[in-house]
Amino acid sequence: MKLAYLTEVAALMAAHHRLFIEQPRELPNQIIGDFYIISRNRFNRWMRDLNDLENGLSVRDPMHLTGIVSSRPATRSLTEQIMINEMVARIWTILLIARDQLHGEDRVRPLAHNVFLGHVSIRHKALSVCLTDDRMTPRDMLAVDKLRTSTERWTDMLCCELMNEFNLWQYAFDRERATEFLRDRTEAHAFPQNSQAWVLILAGIRHSFPDRDGLGSLIHEDDRSLTRLMLNSFPQTTPEMRFWLDGRAKQAGTAN
Repeated sequence: MKLAYLTEVAALMAAHHRLFIEQPRELPNQIIGDFYIISRNRFNRWMRDLNDLENGLSVRDPMHLTGIVSSRPATRSLTEQIMINEMVARIWTILLIARDQLHGEDRVRPLAHNVFLGHVSIRHKALSVCLTDDRMTPRDMLAVDKLRTSTERWTDMLCCELMNEFNLWQYAFDRERATEFLRDRTEAHAFPQNSQAWVLILAGIRHSFPDRDGLGSLIHEDDRSLTRLMLNSFPQTTPEMRFWLDGRAKQAGTAN
């Protein structure tokens, strides 16, 4: 699975959010526990690599997984990983907390919020290392900033409806911008997950995050495990999730 495909995961989860938060069955403790453990392990791995990069040491660029020797600084590649994954992590956090609120519970919120704060801190750390790593060229810095802007805007657009309904604006990158996205959506009338509007959104996601260069690198097993966990947590009545998982797995197998 390529890094760019995680943005499609974010869009799919946002499109089908109602099916997730309204499903009557509780999320199994196994899923919640695995989510925490995998997220913690990933956080620790990222932090180790960022600390090494901050101290001038070398880490293996994720592009090595494709058999490609990349000329891009590892700091850029790692920061791109973190920012793309944050789109998925932020939407998943909002879904978990909205589900708790809808069912009058406070079961998953503390853990989900804790994992979210960890991701925010690692993102800040990565951007800080970008500023201090002399291996980063002006072109690299421009690319990182462009990706940062795109991930922030798309996340706010995908989440604005849920953030408004459950008063979760603290999870917006920019509340004012997210509110504008909500107003535009309201004026155009809310659209269901199977509407043409979501088809256009998915097309826009693919255009904004093409699966080439750094975004064409294969994701880490941690990211793959979390993706499966999240999509498999949706009801069985959302075949798009299974179709996406199976389809992308076949593409990855063909690519390899």
